[in-house]
Amino acid sequence: MGRDNLCDPPIPVVLLNRIDVCAHVRLDTPLQAMQEAGAVTMHGCTAETDDRLPIITLGKEENSIILIQRQVYLNTSGQAELFALSTARGNVLLHEMDDHPSVVRELEETNYFSFRAVSAIQTSTPPLADILREFNPHVLLLENQLAALPAQRSYVRAADHVTVFFGALNRGADWALLMGALNEVIRAHGERLSFLVTGDRAFYDELRTPRKEFIWGEKDGDPVASYADYTAALHRADIALLPLGDTAFNRTKSDLKFIEAAGHGAAALASPTVYARTLCDGETGLIYGDVRDFVEKLTLLVTNDDLRIRLAENAYRYVAAHRLITQHVESYIAAYRDLFARREELERDRWARMERYFTDLLP
Repeated sequence: MGRDNLCDPPIPVVLLNRIDVCAHVRLDTPLQAMQEAGAVTMHGCTAETDDRLPIITLGKEENSIILIQRQVYLNTSGQAELFALSTARGNVLLHEMDDHPSVVRELEETNYFSFRAVSAIQTSTPPLADILREFNPHVLLLENQLAALPAQRSYVRAADHVTVFFGALNRGADWALLMGALNEVIRAHGERLSFLVTGDRAFYDELRTPRKEFIWGEKDGDPVASYADYTAALHRADIALLPLGDTAFNRTKSDLKFIEAAGHGAAALASPTVYARTLCDGETGLIYGDVRDFVEKLTLLVTNDDLRIRLAENAYRYVAAHRLITQHVESYIAAYRDLFARREELERDRWARMERYFTDLLP
């Protein structure tokens, strides 16, 4: 892809803080696509370098978008002055946050200074955007997409075994109510079932079967697999389990795990929370309503090859048609250009927020 508009110079983007476990989709994929289009130039930390730059970087860059991922800053006058120094040099401070703010206790303890003190926030879902606008009205919604379409799977009907995948962190409350039912299915079909698990060792340990494999990280003893290992495991799986309980926290999550499973050819069995917004029940996957429904639909996916393969192929076609970064990069570029063009307006609003913020802190 060539430059999006030869009359518009690329915008320098300085990646100040990159968190490897969640950066691939939220930062690397869109930024690389925008860079390939000639819309941005990248500076700072990347997947190949340290994942954080010194905070003093804020005061050294100029005329750039400084992108900060999931960072907590202390609400001190010194920190506020450093932010002001950065914006005075023509920078836009853009904070990337793709989880409910309650996930980081220190954010509440500082009255969400990290969101109020920046120029704008970048996030992944409409419900999360609504929450973040309570702290900063300038929110960019860049929904998650796949970087590229994975190779199409070929399927074997009447295979000897079916592989089930589960890969997530911090979702014990979401799968705990299902584990007894899952082990019930294992007792009924155990000779045919095998499991691939990434991230959650407790989930792996609770599976009552010897036919299971835990995908470890690159470092010995690290439970977090690399993104490449995670997607390679998905590509080996026939079924992907996507449980999310109906909580305020979960309702802000994205459908990323569904589009990853769909792209890699695994049929999804998912909760209605989040996934019902995208997954078409009976067409691109199955939605379960309760534990009994979970057992019935998982049993269908295990025993009915034609259904499982049809759902997986339909979901793959959905991703190919709608959920690749190349299909959305122009809108992402437009959002960054608009943000950069409104620097003066953003700075006036930021100053007003900071004046109110520190006034409220006075005794």
